Amino acid sequence: MSEPAVASEYRLTTESKLHAFIARALERVGVSPHDAQTVAEVLVAADVRGIESHGCARLVKFYVGRIRDGLIDPKAVPSIVRQTATSVLVDAGNGLGHIAAKFAMDTVIEKARQHGAAFGTVRNSNHFGIAGYYAMLALPHDMIGIASTNSMRYGAATFGREAMLGTNPLACAVPAGNEPAFVLDFATTTVPLGELEVFNRKGLPLLPGWAVDRDANPTTDPEVGMAGALLPLGGYGTDLGGHKGYGLGLLVDILCGVLSGGAFGNSLPRRNEEARGAVAHFFAAFRIDGFRDVAAFKADMDRELRAFKQSAKAPGQERVYVAGEIEHEKTLKHRAQGVPVHVKVWEGLERLSTELGIAFDL
Repeated sequence: MSEPAVASEYRLTTESKLHAFIARALERVGVSPHDAQTVAEVLVAADVRGIESHGCARLVKFYVGRIRDGLIDPKAVPSIVRQTATSVLVDAGNGLGHIAAKFAMDTVIEKARQHGAAFGTVRNSNHFGIAGYYAMLALPHDMIGIASTNSMRYGAATFGREAMLGTNPLACAVPAGNEPAFVLDFATTTVPLGELEVFNRKGLPLLPGWAVDRDANPTTDPEVGMAGALLPLGGYGTDLGGHKGYGLGLLVDILCGVLSGGAFGNSLPRRNEEARGAVAHFFAAFRIDGFRDVAAFKADMDRELRAFKQSAKAPGQERVYVAGEIEHEKTLKHRAQGVPVHVKVWEGLERLSTELGIAFDL
């Protein structure tokens, strides 16, 4: 994920100011103060890590807008439907996905603390932000965390024309010692839909292999791609492994939707269709000390990550990165120098403040 190319296209704010504004906006549309703080924490985490497609840019339409349109219940309280010592099924009650997801992952972590490993699913939920946030909740407990979600249908199957899968991200967080944690967080489509929105906002063409039009023809036009379908990881066909991305996306849909008894496949809504509680999530956590000494594991993780980072570079390249390293460095930078918000997103937040009658003090 590259740094913003043109500084003038961005406004800088602080993590705390952005968090406070998001929470105020959500409270104004009926979200409890506690839940508003949770959602703000997830959104700001995305912006601080440089994942602008899933940060405050989502606030106006995805959350406040859908609450005001009656599509999300801001008062919903997650409830446990079924559980064992090592598993839990949560019903989100058509509430904000962040609330049910954090509740479920916290429950999974507690069960894993007691029994070594645990798994959880959530149904009747909504968009929950970045999957990596929930996987990373396991890190302070010396656990490996996994999180994923299905979503509205944006992606085509390999050789398919119809949008049948969501972006269906999969995240895994693994603690290390002196090195930053290994945090792998990726959409199983070539890019998430939010990336097309970012490119459209900036007036930039898509990269080849990201999307197709309604007739399954490749396109670099963001608006045409959003009206058509995203391609799976690996792109069009099988030559570059598109079938593998398709398989990963379908696996996520199975773990999230089929396993939870929630929506999946073509029962999921398409983009811009009105939907209530049509998203499902999956979580897992397991203790490292169930396998070996934690300190020794972390020391070996440091060795593992450094081996890749210190390996020979390709011509013209300055560094070899490992998953989560770029986001970790952006976090340090943004906390020191300010969190960048694209000017169009900034203007949208300012309009929202006027509509809701809250202070705009970013």
